[in-house]
Amino acid sequence: ATGVALCRLARPGGARVLPGATFSPAAGLKIVGAADDTTAAVWCSRTGECLQSFTGHGDNVRAACFSPSEGLVATASRDWQARLWDISTGKCVKALIGHTDALSSASFAPSGRWLATAAMDCTARVWDTSCGDCILTLAAHERQLHSASFSPDEALLLTAAFDGTVRVWKMDTGLCALVLPAIGNVVASASFSPDGSTVLVASGSEDIRIFDAERGGDPILTLTGHGDWVRTAGFSPDGSLVTSASYDGTARVHSAVTGVCLQTLAGHAEAIVAGETTKAAFYHERCGRQAFASPAADEGGQPEASPRPAASAPASPRPEQSAPPGRSPAQSPPPSPSPLCQPVRAGPSALWASSLSAEQVEAELSVLGW
Repeated sequence: ATGVALCRLARPGGARVLPGATFSPAAGLKIVGAADDTTAAVWCSRTGECLQSFTGHGDNVRAACFSPSEGLVATASRDWQARLWDISTGKCVKALIGHTDALSSASFAPSGRWLATAAMDCTARVWDTSCGDCILTLAAHERQLHSASFSPDEALLLTAAFDGTVRVWKMDTGLCALVLPAIGNVVASASFSPDGSTVLVASGSEDIRIFDAERGGDPILTLTGHGDWVRTAGFSPDGSLVTSASYDGTARVHSAVTGVCLQTLAGHAEAIVAGETTKAAFYHERCGRQAFASPAADEGGQPEASPRPAASAPASPRPEQSAPPGRSPAQSPPPSPSPLCQPVRAGPSALWASSLSAEQVEAELSVLGW
């Protein structure tokens, strides 16, 4: 890994690219993400050039994702709508209307025929991408949803909400098949493994838990090591690794088989709130604006550790579970220049993460109701 700065993702007028940008499915050659100016965009992951912009939402876009074919981009907005966009033209091809509050996420089914959306109206919806019709509404959560995603075989849908539960739904009946409780009644992220056999849950603690997707019950594996709440976690494309990003200012790479931490990525001066594994080798620092590239990943099965800087300033604080909205976070020291963070090479995947300042974390947690 070289750690050489490859590109910077930017929007005209100084709009901030929001954490949560994602790579294109095939080879990670493109990145799609949202900005704080009600737009979304696609960038070249090699050069940072903006390839396409999507304008039309009436409020900020909360999430954006590629379709499996990479012909479409879906966006989820605070204007209560999801939209499907043609990547080649930048035109909106369908507006998906039905939610009664701000949307928080959008996710395509692996085949691309369906899109799942999660919203602050306490429901998830499934849409037919060919005609734009809502074919399923899932309403059992007691508080707002922040994510919805399909199992690899599209037979199940996973939802995570601020009521402290993760639910697994059957697509053929629309019935809830499984409820997984979260630690501290806070669900930070939830996702299926690439083979659909397990569910990964990051909740209100320093630990990450893996559950059986059919039986639920107690976790079959618990991943430990972070010094503060885990904000997000996910599987590598082959399911052998779990990556996590925490309010402790570090990202970690764990074995999904043994739970052992294989690598700790330190160097952020702020809390890390987004991360992703991808077939391209990138590691994003400082609010998703800067990317670092490495040579093609090894074909071998064992991760090759890259040099990394020592841990820097303390991470931005996250609230205690009992702290009410509107609290004043501890003042975090200004970030100091540090060596470039390096990606960890692990077979076909690598990790990127983005960080937020104390003020940005506070604003995010206020939006989430924490």
